[in-house]
Amino acid sequence: MKDWLFISDAHLSENDQLRQERLIAFLEQNRSELSCLVILGDLFEFWFGFPGYIDPAYRPICDTLHSLARGGVRLIYLEGNHDFFMGSYFKDVLGCEVHPRSHLLELEGKQVFLSHGDGVDPGDVGYRLFRRLLKNRLVYALIRMLGPVRTGKLKAFLSHREWMHRPTFPVKGKGVSGEGFAMKQFARGADVVVLGHSHAPCQKTFVLQDRTCYYFNVGDWVEHDSFLRFRPKEGFTLEVFDREGPRKRPGTSYR
Repeated sequence: MKDWLFISDAHLSENDQLRQERLIAFLEQNRSELSCLVILGDLFEFWFGFPGYIDPAYRPICDTLHSLARGGVRLIYLEGNHDFFMGSYFKDVLGCEVHPRSHLLELEGKQVFLSHGDGVDPGDVGYRLFRRLLKNRLVYALIRMLGPVRTGKLKAFLSHREWMHRPTFPVKGKGVSGEGFAMKQFARGADVVVLGHSHAPCQKTFVLQDRTCYYFNVGDWVEHDSFLRFRPKEGFTLEVFDREGPRKRPGTSYR
């Protein structure tokens, strides 16, 4: 079995070609040893899916993903708060597994819970209302009616709204943290919880009676170029991409 890679929050747009080139270089560097790529949301600054249309700014990374899929790499996408109607391209063209909220899978005998992470705090009523208002069938139908050009204007408008970018991981002592959310999933049977959204790479180990459980936040590609790798013989490692080769964060090998 080859490696699994987990990435999140690249927020690619027409204004950051170098970041897109860096991410493509990372994927190409790992192509030969890659079994599955898990994208934990917000790969793009905004994605509005239209049948038969790809934003020209996103063409290079989409071509790379298409090439990986044709080469037999399994693709899994967990929708983030900047992702709208992924299915038309990611499902239909790439054959990608798209999950709007969360997904539980088995990996080498471990139950792994995956989510973007923007809904970890049930007490954040304002954000949960915002998500329901923007991510529903009525809005998706409206977006399809507007078409790519007019939706591009909506994308530009939303890009400058502070509430689209605010972190939903609460400050210490208020609400439910990523670790607190992970504990709930451990109680439901998960062995590993992997999130994104906070843009802060993190790993925690929890010993719960006779079980050892792990929480990871894979970080981002805006500042950290961080990712999570799973190797069958080594387990999970949180790493940082370097064109010379990935650098492991200290003490991050978990089996």
